[in-house]
Amino acid sequence: MIPHIDKNGEACIIVAISTEGRKKAAEIMGTVSLGNKAIKGVAKMREANKDKPPLQEKSPLQKFMEQTPKLINSPDFTRKIESVNDRKVEVSIRQGDIAIYVDDSYEKVKMSKKEGTEVAIRAMRMVQSEVAKMPDGTLLTNTPTVTDGLGKKRIKLYERAGFGPPDQRRMRSVVKNGKMTPISGEQYRYLMENRHHTRFDNWTS
Repeated sequence: MIPHIDKNGEACIIVAISTEGRKKAAEIMGTVSLGNKAIKGVAKMREANKDKPPLQEKSPLQKFMEQTPKLINSPDFTRKIESVNDRKVEVSIRQGDIAIYVDDSYEKVKMSKKEGTEVAIRAMRMVQSEVAKMPDGTLLTNTPTVTDGLGKKRIKLYERAGFGPPDQRRMRSVVKNGKMTPISGEQYRYLMENRHHTRFDNWTS
């Protein structure tokens, strides 16, 4: 008779007539041979832990918080202007809120589909180049304009850039390793309620 501990931590006895039989029994049971002292030790440990509550698995929000640097304020104001086929493309970041203007307008500007694609790509690259300079934890926000009928297209563009889904029209992102990481409204509120921030004074619910 051979004392064992099975995969579930339960003490058991395996009867093996030969050494070969003992090996096969251990393989089948997935057990490790132990002496009487070890079995008694396991029994004592189980007795001591029987009244302890089971370990709670971390929620997705807890895991997200652990993987996210603490939120901090972005620079007060950053502005960058470039030209794309004689179009003036401007990216401004004021207290973390990103705005993109084309020819001084944040609404629809008449241009060809090809030109519109070029402008959108350049604008996103401008945003990314500014984000790369920001410290981890910088909170970024954006509220896509919808009055000109292009709201859905803008939302998809900002999501590809790294913003989370709209939450009461506002989209959020946090800088991590020089890149944008999406934050949903629920995740943002969880971080704030658990004080996962430093030097943060532009909190919004």
